[in-house]
Amino acid sequence: MLKAITFDFWDTLYKAPRMQELGDLRVASLQHILQQMGHALNSDSIRTAVLAASRFALQYQRDHGLDITARGQLDCILQYLQVDLDREAWTKVYEAYTTQLRTHPPEMNDGVSATLPLLAEKYKLGVICNSGTSPGSILREFMKKDGILPCFEFLVFSDEVGWAKPNPKIFQYALDNLKVKNYEAAHVGNDSSTDVFGAKNAGMKAIWLAPLLDERCMDCDYKINSISELVALFAT
Repeated sequence: MLKAITFDFWDTLYKAPRMQELGDLRVASLQHILQQMGHALNSDSIRTAVLAASRFALQYQRDHGLDITARGQLDCILQYLQVDLDREAWTKVYEAYTTQLRTHPPEMNDGVSATLPLLAEKYKLGVICNSGTSPGSILREFMKKDGILPCFEFLVFSDEVGWAKPNPKIFQYALDNLKVKNYEAAHVGNDSSTDVFGAKNAGMKAIWLAPLLDERCMDCDYKINSISELVALFAT
């Protein structure tokens, strides 16, 4: 019997930001604050460092199931740029690196705001998210502002626990806090590797959200095109 449903964040609950646009903002923000601190660096050097850190963090998540937090990413960037900062300056640069989404907030995916309250009436809901460059503390802000945070009983972000999908430990951590067994839960996400494989490897049902793909992920239990389809899927 299904008792809980967990969700990915990006491209599941919320539309992922335009990476080029967000990256440009992040580079400009870093360049500005570093220049104020006496480090005159060109945007190309900063962009190279940011991209290298982001790609390394993403690949490390997939290969090892462990998170390189935004703090760790920033340390890599500063090391690449050969910039040494004291604690106060580092904190200011960290803010510049992680807070672009506050001025360019993401949009919820279609059907999310209407579907979650209906599901929350019958199931425990949770979030399992690989944080990337935006810490869980910031992502929670959007969920609160958009009124969906009360629908969830537990949220876990990789930067807060050190594990990252597809590591089964982050799934089990969510299940333990939701107080359900793995066979009593389903996970919804758009990534066939981190979400589908990760959930199945943790013993959960896997629901693949893939509206732009015709093929079916062989590992998933169900494929849906919209979050709103979950209401009918779990009607019985």
